[in-house]
Amino acid sequence: MLLTSQLEAALPNQFSIPADLDESRTRKAWDNSDATYCQSEGWPDEWCGEALAVGLAAFTNLEDQELAIRLISFSNNTTAARLFHGEGTVDEVGENPPGDEIDGFEIEQPNGAPTWTGKGINVRQGAVIAKIEYTWKAGTATPSDRLRSLTDMVVQRIQQAQAGKPPTASAQ
Repeated sequence: MLLTSQLEAALPNQFSIPADLDESRTRKAWDNSDATYCQSEGWPDEWCGEALAVGLAAFTNLEDQELAIRLISFSNNTTAARLFHGEGTVDEVGENPPGDEIDGFEIEQPNGAPTWTGKGINVRQGAVIAKIEYTWKAGTATPSDRLRSLTDMVVQRIQQAQAGKPPTASAQ
């Protein structure tokens, strides 16, 4: 369980993400006393009804890449596990993915924006669930391990915050 200030600390900052995405758009966490913010961030209604806090960190390079990391915290691991059903499997190089449960997804762009593509990861670490969305303009050279390194960093920052330590994990 992470309360609002702990959840905000777990969110990456411009110094912990890759240097080519260092333009911060927002970094904030809110308590869930008003579930409408939780819902506006795209979390399911059932999750919003049980969440303690939600957070968002978004970054861009103002040109051809964007990153959004959303966190939602619950009162305990059991609640988060009941709500999140990951189907993560061993990845291409035979390694287990980070986190307690994980799911990858393709990001579909709205009509009229076919020049952008993206991938995402949903991951549960203890009582916190993260949604990591990385998008880029078609033709942009992006590191093949970018999403994995971002996921590793987010999981480590959540673990550090849950242990009462200042989150310092970085993907740089």
